[in-house]
Amino acid sequence: GMNNSDYIFAINKDDKAPIFKVAHYGIVGDIYEIIPKLIQKIKENGGESYAI
Repeated sequence: GMNNSDYIFAINKDDKAPIFKVAHYGIVGDIYEIIPKLIQKIKENGGESYAI
């Protein structure tokens, strides 16, 4: 489970989704739009070895 997680990231279209109550970081939106943009930003900032 997530009990031992240092950080919990949530992405959900519903801004009232219960996951946001336990997440350290949350983004409201479509995961299929957000993840590609997030990966692109990581790569642009020299994080190629950490990007999926």
